[in-house]
Amino acid sequence: MVRRSRRQKLQKVTGLCGREEGLRVKRSCPSCGPEPGGEEKKGRGNPISLQLFPPELVEHIISFLPVRDVVALGQTCHYFHEVCDAEGVWRRICRRLSPRLREQGSGVRPWKRAAILNYTKGLYFQAFGGRRRCLSKSVAPLLAHGYRRFLPTKDHVFILDYVGTLFFLKNALVSSTLGQIQWKRACRYVVLCRGAKDFASDPRCDTVYRKYLYVLATREQPGVVGTTGSRACDCVEVYLQSSGQRVFKMTFHHSMSFKQIVLVGQETQRALLLLTEEGKIYSLVVNETQLDQPRSYTVQLALRKVSRCLPHLRVAGMASNQSSTLYITDQGGVYFEVHTPGVYRDLFGTLQAFDPLDQQMPLALSLPAKILFCALGYNHLGLVDEFGRLFMQGNNRYGQLGTGDRMDRGEPTQVHYLQRPIALWCGLNHSLVLSQGSDFSKELLGCGCGAGGRLPGWPKGSASFVKLHVKDRMEKMKEIVGWMPLMAAQKDFFWEALDLLQRTAAGAGSGPPTPES
Repeated sequence: MVRRSRRQKLQKVTGLCGREEGLRVKRSCPSCGPEPGGEEKKGRGNPISLQLFPPELVEHIISFLPVRDVVALGQTCHYFHEVCDAEGVWRRICRRLSPRLREQGSGVRPWKRAAILNYTKGLYFQAFGGRRRCLSKSVAPLLAHGYRRFLPTKDHVFILDYVGTLFFLKNALVSSTLGQIQWKRACRYVVLCRGAKDFASDPRCDTVYRKYLYVLATREQPGVVGTTGSRACDCVEVYLQSSGQRVFKMTFHHSMSFKQIVLVGQETQRALLLLTEEGKIYSLVVNETQLDQPRSYTVQLALRKVSRCLPHLRVAGMASNQSSTLYITDQGGVYFEVHTPGVYRDLFGTLQAFDPLDQQMPLALSLPAKILFCALGYNHLGLVDEFGRLFMQGNNRYGQLGTGDRMDRGEPTQVHYLQRPIALWCGLNHSLVLSQGSDFSKELLGCGCGAGGRLPGWPKGSASFVKLHVKDRMEKMKEIVGWMPLMAAQKDFFWEALDLLQRTAAGAGSGPPTPES
């Protein structure tokens, strides 16, 4: 009776009349015709195409699948590709993954991108010192719409999501008795500000120097006297990293729109470089030692020399350290500013073209192809071109260029054995690369100095890029099982049990998140 009532309900919903033997759904692609050799078998009902079902019903059923299964189903045939790509499916998935996005209303479309961002986001940490050197999950902001950028400071961590919300993870980092930085699990997060476009801090690698946080944001300003309404103006807000308190704010004219901010120089002569939507570079200088004093003063915004001398160039991105700046144009060209002779010698191997009286003069790098992104360390740099090739240049005392030796390079040198890097970072004396394989699997590689846990698993460092030992707790448990004096069958049993637990945890992670703080 229960089965018959269910069948009657299904017939009412779909408007289909099945035989008494029951309904059978066709397994082949609905848009590809009948199955080969599709003679009806005796004792079975006629197959029913999924195209006969209401699209809303099919979308509703598919929305209950995990994100990975929805993507895999969309690759089977043309019909499922269209169904799995529908906004209704991804809207339901997005609301299931992050129910609070429904309350925000704006800034979450298209739904497919919003669902993917919230499905793939994750925040983990690995301690470089002490006994516990495995990868662990940390407290993460549930309201974050994906993770666009994050920056650790002396005591805290700042995270910017894709809708311009800047999160402040308070008390996230603590110093141990041995002077090593450790992650504090019992931290909490708050929203520092909204409407943020970009943010920056002291460009040095040591987080001790990151006292202030500079946030490029958009704010509504009241109109002039005699007019109604308000105007959106870009501004730079300066926050204390220790408390999150705003200590300084500078507002620009509404006709100027910026998209990136970087810092360069010392604390007393801190230069803020601002990249406009039109590809021009503006700069202003502030004295950080006077920012916490309760007074107001005027700063002058001036066009940078790279935009004055080369007005035809359209800059697409910037990178900086304490004494140099790198610009990438929309055509893939690279230009350099070097402000100290020591760094210039490390980067180019000579002081022949260095002019101490004109340090802002841009220098062009000779490259064989269009550059897509870059990273700038203290005295070395890395470039990735449109063909996925990695080029390194500069000081190589610790092997931070990954060329297999410790010889300095005065011009971009290709690292031949490394393919398809999708992210690059250059530090004080080491480099990190996130590479992607042909099967879309990713691995983290590093080279250079390995002291202080810079290269996990390689304490003595490496002159070539090597795979870093970033292990989660399950991998650590598998390694411990391998060390135990057990029989081979017993080890296989424990390894299969750990794999089952890992798959179960991954499947549970695709559901709606639970509050952790």
